[in-house]
Amino acid sequence: MVRAKKLTKRFGSVVALDSVDLEIPGGLTVVVGPNGGGKSTFMKIATGAYRPSGGCIEVLGKDPWRDEGVKKRLGASFDPPALPPLRTGREWLEYVSEARGGNGRDVTEAAETFGIEGFVDKRVRDYSAGMRKRVSLAQAFVGDPELVFLDEPLANLDLEGMKNVVGVIQRKHEEGLNLVVISHIWRPFLEMADYAVFIAAGRVQASGDPDEVLPLIEGAFPL
Repeated sequence: MVRAKKLTKRFGSVVALDSVDLEIPGGLTVVVGPNGGGKSTFMKIATGAYRPSGGCIEVLGKDPWRDEGVKKRLGASFDPPALPPLRTGREWLEYVSEARGGNGRDVTEAAETFGIEGFVDKRVRDYSAGMRKRVSLAQAFVGDPELVFLDEPLANLDLEGMKNVVGVIQRKHEEGLNLVVISHIWRPFLEMADYAVFIAAGRVQASGDPDEVLPLIEGAFPL
């Protein structure tokens, strides 16, 4: 799904990613690491939002920065959510669905899945943080993407909302959708994951079978 070689990203004098080599297979991959470790930067490069400073990356066999076509095959939910304040949730989700080649009719299903029916026709500027998060999660799944990236999918959600999102991810995984999940609340995802990646200080500290990576993660993030 994703192949990075010597991938580097600098913001001035700050090196966010430092010559990262990584291959992510199909299925569900969980990416764990400390704040500022490079996880979200990696996701933004993988989805074409950031241009790498060095090295290269392929997502679904294409360079996401140079190939606009591959972006239409990806779903993404960023943290914090990036939503247009003057549009309604429904208008935004219909736009995203159609941009990925859908017809917008999957928006109703996405609204039901993430429990946003009660406010999806209100403008985004009137949403709470939790509402924004759920619309952002819904946007990642409309339009039938081949690969979905989720950055902190449990942020700003109450306990019931968290349980719902974990259940949705598990169901989508079982249905065969490829997912990359970045989360500080990593245990529920690691238990169902096919692959795990531990990123810290801009480098991949470990990657592979979740059971093999787990001891390193637990050592860094004891619960």
